[in-house]
Amino acid sequence: MDNVTHTLTAILLARAGLGRLVPGGTAVLLVASNIPDADSAVTLWAGGLGYLEYHRHLTHALLAGPLLGLLAALAVCWIKGWRLLPAWGLGTAGVWGHILMDLLNSYGVRIWLPFRGDWVGWDLFMIVDPWVMAVLLLCVVAPLLARLVGSEIGGRAAIAPGRGWAIFGLAFVVLWAGGRWVLHQRAVETLGARNYHGQAPVRVAAWPTPWNPLLWQGYVSTEGFWGLYRVDLGRDFDPEAGSIYFKPEGAELVNAARRTPEAQAFLRFAQFPVWRMLPVAEPEGGTLVEATDVRFGAPEDGKFQLKIVLDGTRRPVSAVFAFGSPLKGLGVVR
Repeated sequence: MDNVTHTLTAILLARAGLGRLVPGGTAVLLVASNIPDADSAVTLWAGGLGYLEYHRHLTHALLAGPLLGLLAALAVCWIKGWRLLPAWGLGTAGVWGHILMDLLNSYGVRIWLPFRGDWVGWDLFMIVDPWVMAVLLLCVVAPLLARLVGSEIGGRAAIAPGRGWAIFGLAFVVLWAGGRWVLHQRAVETLGARNYHGQAPVRVAAWPTPWNPLLWQGYVSTEGFWGLYRVDLGRDFDPEAGSIYFKPEGAELVNAARRTPEAQAFLRFAQFPVWRMLPVAEPEGGTLVEATDVRFGAPEDGKFQLKIVLDGTRRPVSAVFAFGSPLKGLGVVR
C-alpha cells in the first residue's frame, strides 16, 4: 500500500489502544509502519530495474520485523528516553502490519526472504486503494472535527470519540478485504470456466480496479495468446470481448532477449509478462522485443515495460525499462 494509507492505519491502531501500551506508542507505530519502505531509496542509485530488484525486498520479509521494529523503537526512545523493550514489541507489530497491508495488493512482497525469493500477493486491493484511503482518512479526521465543534459549543463533544472511529476504520479494512476476497474468487472462477476463441485457459488471474468492487481486470493465458478482459461481476461475461496479444512465433528472438541481464532482473519481478516483437529501422534487420507486466497496464499503456532492441544477429543493442505514467491506464482499466 501507499505510505499515506500506512500512516493512517498506524494512527488508528494507536487510537484503538495500541498507542497506550507504552509511552510514545503512537510515534513508534508511525515510524514502524513506514520504515520498511525506506528501501525505496535504492532508486537514487540503482534506477528502475534496481527498484524492482530491491523494493519490498529484505525490509518486507517476516524475519525483518523484529530488526526494523527495534530500529523504530530506538529512533523514538533515543529522543524521549522511553522504555525500549515494550516499544520494541510494538514496533515489530507495526512493521508486520505494514507487510500484511502490502500482501493485500497485486504488487506483492517477498515475505520468505532470505530463504525463498518468490513473490506473494493476494490481488485484493489497489496499491493506492481510494476506498480504503478515504475511509481511513475520515476516521482520522472525524474525531478532530468533533473536538473542534465541541469546543465551539462548550459541550461534552469536546472529548473526541477517537477510539470508536479507529475501531470502525480498522474493522472496515478487515471487512473490505474479506468482501474483496470473495469477489476475487468469483472473478477468477469466471475466467477459468470459459474457452477463448476455441482455446482453453492455461492460466488466469484477476486484479482489482480503482472504484467499482464488482469490476476486475482479467488475465487469461492460452497456448496461443494472452488476453486482457474486463470482468464485471454484475453482468454476463463475454470471453470474446477482450484484448488479444498473440504469443510470438520467433521464440529464438524472445529467448535472446530473455538472456540479457536487464530481462533477468525484470523477470524476477514480473509475474505476468506479455511479450511482443516489432521490427525497427535501426539497426538494419533489428527487432524490438517488448515485455510488459500486465498487472499494471496493457502493453499499449507502456507501464512496467522493458524494451530490448536486438540487431540482425540477435545481439542486444539497447535495453530500457520504464514505469510509465501512473495516470495512463489507471488500475489497468482502459
